[in-house]
Amino acid sequence: MMIDRDYLLKKPAGPSAPKFFLDTTIVPLVANLAGGFEVALDRSARRMGVRPSRILAGAMSLAALGTLCLMRRRSATRHPIATAMKPAACDL
Repeated sequence: MMIDRDYLLKKPAGPSAPKFFLDTTIVPLVANLAGGFEVALDRSARRMGVRPSRILAGAMSLAALGTLCLMRRRSATRHPIATAMKPAACDL
């Protein structure tokens, strides 16, 4: 696209359709989900008497372990030698 001096005169008024959709549906949905997650984390931290950062760190470490186990299980089906290197935690 060539930008000349009449660009601002020819520019349509208002955002494009994809940007309008993103701004009116996706962004508010993501913001509501993040807010709900934050409230749930705060409530569970108060009930358990643990800092929210510890709950979040535990959840992220479980997610990382699960991802690692899934990746190793998939690679073990392709490469049988990799089963010897699989951690015991993935056998659950």
